[in-house]
Formats: sequence, C-alpha cells, structure tokens
Amino acid sequence: MFEPGDKKSDRKHELVDRGGLELGGDSMFEPARRNRKNVAREGRIRFSMCSTGLKQAPIEAALDLAQDLGLQGVELWVGHLESYSKRGGTPEDMRKLLESRGLEVPAISEYIYFSKGEEERKGELERIRRAAEWAAEIGCPRIRTFAGHKASREALAVEWDDVVSGLDEALDICRAQGVRLAVEIHNNTFADTAESLAALLRDVSGEGQGEGQGLELIYDGFNLFVDYLEPIPVLEQFFYDIHHVHFKDYRWNHQDWSQSVPVPVLQGDAGHAAILQKLLDLGYEGYISFEYMGDYEQVVLNTKRSLAEVRDFGEQLEA
Repeated sequence: MFEPGDKKSDRKHELVDRGGLELGGDSMFEPARRNRKNVAREGRIRFSMCSTGLKQAPIEAALDLAQDLGLQGVELWVGHLESYSKRGGTPEDMRKLLESRGLEVPAISEYIYFSKGEEERKGELERIRRAAEWAAEIGCPRIRTFAGHKASREALAVEWDDVVSGLDEALDICRAQGVRLAVEIHNNTFADTAESLAALLRDVSGEGQGEGQGLELIYDGFNLFVDYLEPIPVLEQFFYDIHHVHFKDYRWNHQDWSQSVPVPVLQGDAGHAAILQKLLDLGYEGYISFEYMGDYEQVVLNTKRSLAEVRDFGEQLEA
C-alpha cells in the first residue's frame, strides 16, 4: 500500500490557465433566459483526463500526455499513486511533477464500495485515509469513491446501512485532511438513480458537518444512459451537489455491451451536446474529466478529439 510523505505542506498547487471553456454564473432556475453573448465571465470549465484509462503506463507518461494534449489536470487513479510510491516517489515529488507540467489533480480515483462486509470495509477505510493524505499533500480537493457493488434496486437494507456507515466514516476521514469525498453516479451501484442519490445525500452526513463539508457527487451522464435513464433531469436535480464531471461516450449496443464502440464525446449516443449545454446554462464551474478506457492509442485519440469538440462547442455558443 502506498504511503504519503510524513512532512506536511500548506503549499497550494496553483492553476495554470491552459484555455478553459468560459462560462457564466447564472442561476440554475432561469437557464432559458440566459443570453450567451453577454454572459458575465465569472468562471471556467477546465479539462482533465482520467489516468485510469492508462493503467499499463507509468504515471509520468499520463502526466506528459495530459500536458501534450493541452489539458489542465489529471484525475489520478490510485493504482498509479501506489506504483509511484513503490518506486520511491513522494507527495513532494509528485507535486513537482505536476507543477512542472502546469497540471492540477481534481480528484484521486479509488475503487471502494463499502458493501462487501466488515473486514473489507476496514481495509477500504484505510485506503481512504491514505488517499486523503496524498490528496492533502498534492493539493487535490477530493477522493472519488463508489457506493455499493450492485444496483440500488437489489440492495438489502443491511447492505444500504453498511454503505451509509462506511461513507460516513470515510467522509470524516477526508474532512480531517481538508479534502472532500465524492460518490460517482454509476450504474450497478447504490448511486444509480435519482431516488437512490437523494437517499444517499439524506442518509450520509458524517460528524459535525458544516457548509461545504457534505458528500459530493461526480456526475457521469453516460452511466445513467446505459440504464435507459435521462441524464439531464438528474443533472438539474443534483446540480448543487455536483462538483466534478466525467465525459465519455460510445456508439452503444444495449443488447450486447461488449459490442459498443468508444467515440469522441459529442459523437456518441448519450447526448453529451445537450449535457454540455445544460452545464453551461446552469453555470457549472469545475473540471470535466475525459474518461476513456482500453487501447492506449484509442484512449489518446478519443480524449484529444473530445477536447477539440467540446472547446469548439463553446466557441460556437459565443459566436
């Protein structure tokens, strides 16, 4: 298991502006009235990629790729940090790697579920602790987790309680390090419908929760689409709980998922043009991480083309 360095640092990783998509800060309750030609330049959507899609490559290669593509961040897979630590890398070293490339880390991605029993949960909470310490050291604001390892409609009451309890403890661990905990909206988890999301946000609170310290959501419209759910109503309903976004898309085969083909994000079946427009209408300010998996060249090509499409989309809105 990877260990962060012992020496704590208050040094903040500063954003290097590499051409984020400008947007306004309108109220989510009046998106239809927005005049895109006269928006207040109050914030930017920034872009990152998920290093999870490059599991076979060293973390340095993922960072170099992000820099070459003109991204502003990399969402770090925890496995990359574990491998880096085993090679002797420290948080201070990682911070220098990031700063030299002008990159931020909007999230560290863990694969944790809190629904597989008490012994498993002990190990999962230890992983959260280690990830949160790394996050605090390198200036990353959040840890990504899952909630449950099966669809919410299949969850037993005891499993739901276990997940809530695990998330409560994980939230407290993250809060102690000054970072946040974010559950990804994902099919085949307890965070797969509007109803289950509302219940999680209601039930998970941790201890001594203050403003801005509650459970966050990571929005992924594609993960709703595969279950025949409409992505945009979920985005609208939970907008103020969403602080990070994943983008990916496929030409999707609902009958045989293995036959689906990954494509640039505005060319797929999940309707990301409408999702992006809604994010702009609602005044989203944060990162969009491109999350492509599979063959290295395919990941690079889909990420590169997706970034170009999304930036072109924003330019067209402002024309």
